[in-house]
Amino acid sequence: MAIKAILVINKSGGLVYHRNFSNEESLSSNDYLIIASTLHGAFAIASQLTPRAVQLGEASNAVDYTIPYIPYVGFPRSNANQNEKSRFSSNNVSITTSLGSFKGDDYFKEPFQSWNKSGIRQLCTDQFTMFIYQTMTGLKFIAISTQIPANVNNSDYPIISIQVADNLLRKIYCVYSDYVMKDPFYSMEMPIKSELFDQRVRQMVSNIA
Repeated sequence: MAIKAILVINKSGGLVYHRNFSNEESLSSNDYLIIASTLHGAFAIASQLTPRAVQLGEASNAVDYTIPYIPYVGFPRSNANQNEKSRFSSNNVSITTSLGSFKGDDYFKEPFQSWNKSGIRQLCTDQFTMFIYQTMTGLKFIAISTQIPANVNNSDYPIISIQVADNLLRKIYCVYSDYVMKDPFYSMEMPIKSELFDQRVRQMVSNIA
């Protein structure tokens, strides 16, 4: 499994959703709460350390925050061992799930801007890699991925890149807007208990492996 866990943190630093996908011993709910608050604090510190010119794109070596669109991330594929070009061909994609209120065969089909211009986007360690997608309202979607062992060929190990992670997390954000925000019984900033949202997230993550 490439992805070990998915977390959603609200703008105040509270953990509103987490799902563990690893077969290893999972952390307790209290551990995930500590991780969420610690990450929120580290994100805020990183935002203060980022030069203002870089945030506004005025530096001479300004960062391009455009994320390229990668087709059908999180969708089932008929042949996972095909080459990179044919993997993302629409002829090799089996759309077996409804996209809710989204029309078409994917949630979006164009490059998009990252709103995370001053905080942490990727955190790499010897044990895992963490990807963070922040929305315009401050909501954070986090994917924790397994790291590549030193004795394993990169092409043979299921590791997701930051661009794939951004595409996946943005699609999870689309699912969040469709199944959580449209739930009349959901209260803002509170834990997400939508079974449909959880089902879609688990389905999308299972297709990444």
